[in-house]
Amino acid sequence: MSAPRKPYAAHPLPPRDPWMRAEDNHYWTYHGLDRLLACKAPVTASQDEDLFIAVHQICELAFHQMILDLERALAALDAEDPEEAVYFLKRVNRLWRTVNATMPILGGMRAFAEFRTAIGPTSGFQSFQFRHLEIMSGVPRYWDGGTADAEGTPHVAETEFERRYGAEVRGWIARHRESNLAAHYRRMLARAGGDLTALRAEPHTSALLRELAAYERQQLLFHRAHLQLATRQLEMVGVEVGTGGTAFRDYLQTYDSRVAPLFPGLAEPLPGAETQTG
Repeated sequence: MSAPRKPYAAHPLPPRDPWMRAEDNHYWTYHGLDRLLACKAPVTASQDEDLFIAVHQICELAFHQMILDLERALAALDAEDPEEAVYFLKRVNRLWRTVNATMPILGGMRAFAEFRTAIGPTSGFQSFQFRHLEIMSGVPRYWDGGTADAEGTPHVAETEFERRYGAEVRGWIARHRESNLAAHYRRMLARAGGDLTALRAEPHTSALLRELAAYERQQLLFHRAHLQLATRQLEMVGVEVGTGGTAFRDYLQTYDSRVAPLFPGLAEPLPGAETQTG
């Protein structure tokens, strides 16, 4: 059992840049608003494309912070400090909920057909930050070959992703082979002799299990929401192939059929899980 922790003592830290003048650090400079807003650059005049970009950028900003906090949570788990891990996992789960509340905004978008062709093979498949999160979670590489056609040839969205990020992905896999959420859960369960009830009886471990269950649920909700959104939008433009070249229903459903659950026995299945797998 972990010893009680002393309250965290926060003290002022010096700026990373010793030449920084705090009195010049106004809201717009501190948050880099000019650079941030300039990042949204629609390629057509569609009144829906700016929303499409904004929603994805909100999610990517959330993913970036989730990666930072999940790294901290995994470091705490490596150090056998579940209380510290819970602190950061709570933040990750709040950001998951933000992503899951943001992505459905695109469900009401009426003009996807106006810019779909102009954005080329750009695809959610190519979100390297989402892949990073999945690897840190302990998800196997179900996406490899996910865009392959009937002849087994991957779409350019996948080959370009591999060219740009393949080496980084392999580095993340090596780094997190044993330090990922699923691996830590398996080790916790093994140390308890497979007795989940005993794990839940210890206060700090119980809190950790609750956050892992919440993580599982939010990640699965994201996959389901992505499938529903892609189905709705591509039906509106009358196609069966996603922008990444996938037979998107088959590809997006592979998470349910080949990965979930990440933490067996921990979380209740979501409603409809039995009909969305396979």
